Amino acid sequence: MNLALVGRWVSIAGLFCLAVVTGAYARERYAGPARLSGLKVDGVTLPDDAEARAFVAVRIHALEGRRVRLLVEGEDVTALVVAAAKKNDDVASPLVSLGELGVSVDADAVMARLETLGQRDDLLERADLAKRAARGEIDVPLDPFVDASVLLPLVLLVKEATDVAPVSARLDLDHHGVVDERPGRYVDPDAALEAIRSAARLPAVPTEPLSITLPTRAFPPHVSRAFVEKLDVKTMLAEYETYFSRAGDQARRGKNIDVAASKIDGLVLSPGELVSFNDVVGERSEDNGFARSWEIYKGEMVEGVGGGTCQVASTFHAALFFGGLDVVERLPHSRPSAYIPMGLDATVVYPIVDLKVRNPYDFAVVVHASVVGNKLKMQVVGADKPAKVGFQRELVDTFPYKRKIVEEPKLRGSQRVVLKQHGIRGYKIKRTRWLAYRDGTTHKETNTDLYPSTTEIYEVPPSFDVSLLPPLPDDAKDEGEGSAPPIPSLAPAPVACTENCAQPALDVVEGPGAHAPTEAQENPPKTLMLVR
Repeated sequence: MNLALVGRWVSIAGLFCLAVVTGAYARERYAGPARLSGLKVDGVTLPDDAEARAFVAVRIHALEGRRVRLLVEGEDVTALVVAAAKKNDDVASPLVSLGELGVSVDADAVMARLETLGQRDDLLERADLAKRAARGEIDVPLDPFVDASVLLPLVLLVKEATDVAPVSARLDLDHHGVVDERPGRYVDPDAALEAIRSAARLPAVPTEPLSITLPTRAFPPHVSRAFVEKLDVKTMLAEYETYFSRAGDQARRGKNIDVAASKIDGLVLSPGELVSFNDVVGERSEDNGFARSWEIYKGEMVEGVGGGTCQVASTFHAALFFGGLDVVERLPHSRPSAYIPMGLDATVVYPIVDLKVRNPYDFAVVVHASVVGNKLKMQVVGADKPAKVGFQRELVDTFPYKRKIVEEPKLRGSQRVVLKQHGIRGYKIKRTRWLAYRDGTTHKETNTDLYPSTTEIYEVPPSFDVSLLPPLPDDAKDEGEGSAPPIPSLAPAPVACTENCAQPALDVVEGPGAHAPTEAQENPPKTLMLVR
């Protein structure tokens, strides 16, 4: 065989193969991803004749618009975030979309992933890629991103409504038993972000909303049953009683006292433990067992939920005060209370005004709260009574009250006036607690309480002659006694009249919740001392 001829044919064959390979490379390098037949984007095949960016935009829109149902331990909580997440969509919808939860996709990043397909140095690898695409085996993900600044506020709404605080074990002193503890539960925000991100990557199911369970974490209470069973409660450190009424409009207030006391009963304070009254009793809501009743709000008696809880807080405070526990946070009422001396009361408003106490002893103490008829009793028991506790109160100053007149159109054409709220003088007191320990040492605490005056409020007919109302009390103080003179009766002030004139009688009625002040509220003693 002619060797020159063979060499010529080999050269021709080599050039032909080079041309084929070069052409294939050029086609795969410059034809673009749409030429990879069978390629998928987010699980959907990209048509050969489709414009890639437009197709990607459609897939992104479908993912961000996917409907979602949120669950917490099997409970549907979607409605909690619907109103907050909605913008221009149907607010009445029971579902939200992934986009409204902060899920989004970077279209440029998806296109970059598409454009790199087939751009491999190895020709065999690129050929294999084309075969796999033809078989529908290559799917370019959208790789959604979750914007935490959008999602976290929505998760916090769910947390606020569904998180459950742990409940410590309690000692049932009445039945000589133990009430078991209950663990707490909370929605984990970081895990919730990851759960939504993972769910957004799942393949879509036609017409079916996506159910996403927000992960929760459990945590134990501070006091366990095993701890409570070992408590030594043989010694009474202190007890305090207050009384209340269940008659008429006070019935619901009495129910609230029952509810709040039941939540305090059996409370265990470990050595050094700080306890919040608001945390123990919880929100004053109907869902938490409380009823609507009269309460003080911004200096006036109004109907709200939980009226009467302050009496439980005050009795609780007094018992712990005489038990020698540390009172870390406490505020007096805006007026003297009828059921407890000034200086021993404590006002609470959930969640902003609280009563906090700390156990300073090296042993645990237990609070026993009981309600029998109209009597509320708080007892503090533990292993020992380290100190005798005394309370002293001095009346430093008094302040006159003012009168507020409100015209009420419903009273038009009558001589009726409604005493909506009785006036009560304001007081400034000095309060002292001293503790005498068995080792002969003593401790003294002194501070000042201020009780603003309570405005007297009348509702009167339009154009009513206010001079017909009873006069305000003399603001002068009886310096010999150090207390204010009593408030006069509601009899109308005398009106000058000539012969044969008739003055229509003034009809004064008390409005709902306008209970007359007690002697202790009107004329408190200048000094008071109690020792327990």
